[in-house]
Amino acid sequence: MRRIFCVAQFTFRELIRSNMLYIWFLSVVVFSALAFLLSILSFGEVQKIFMDLGLVGMEFSGLLVLILSLAVTYNTEFDQKAIYLQLAKPITRGEYLLGRVFGFFSIISLVIIGMGLFIAGLVTLVGGGQVPVLFVYSTLFLLIEMFVLTTLGLTFQMIGTSMVGVVLYTMFTIFLGHGMGQVDWLLNQKLAPTVKTMLRIVHFLLPNLEAFNLKDRIYDPNLVLGWTQWQEVLLYAFAYSFVVFLIGWINLEKREFM
Repeated sequence: MRRIFCVAQFTFRELIRSNMLYIWFLSVVVFSALAFLLSILSFGEVQKIFMDLGLVGMEFSGLLVLILSLAVTYNTEFDQKAIYLQLAKPITRGEYLLGRVFGFFSIISLVIIGMGLFIAGLVTLVGGGQVPVLFVYSTLFLLIEMFVLTTLGLTFQMIGTSMVGVVLYTMFTIFLGHGMGQVDWLLNQKLAPTVKTMLRIVHFLLPNLEAFNLKDRIYDPNLVLGWTQWQEVLLYAFAYSFVVFLIGWINLEKREFM
């Protein structure tokens, strides 16, 4: 566990040095200003629209940091062979990969939580409103989603042969993962057996990111989150991340660094 923590700490410092926090500051300013502007121009309660758009901005910020971090670290770890420095130490490749996951997730969590506190502070201190409990739950669900995507992105990094490929795989999977609601709808329609089989395979292989989506319902009075819902989300996130991590670990074990 100590070696995993060391890799995570090294990864965190590496991403800090690569100016990821500057991206966060820029994201906070841009997305918060855009959310505020759109909330003023929209019809409805400004606070509700601002918090909805703020959650969207938090997700975009987390995804931006994840994708840029994958690109930066692929260049240093694989193209510049910096991974030799890590694997030359008394550390297994599984410990290395797990440490990278925790290191990536820590910097993404810092970005999301920091932006969430900024939005909540604007609502309470400047707007004089009250932050709904579901905003906190939405932030936690977003963090769980980012952990799944972090594991998936690093697995693509272990499989991919180029930085561009890793970024495209990750972006494409994120896009399809947010379309799982439409896949569920299609599975309930009368379709040809072959089409339904293909849709079930897609539904099984891709992450169902809609399972973590609460940002559209933070003011829904009919939404009740109980322990059962939390168990389902946590179990799905753990199971999917575990399987994806094993795939990345196996590929890293087989990978030769020349």
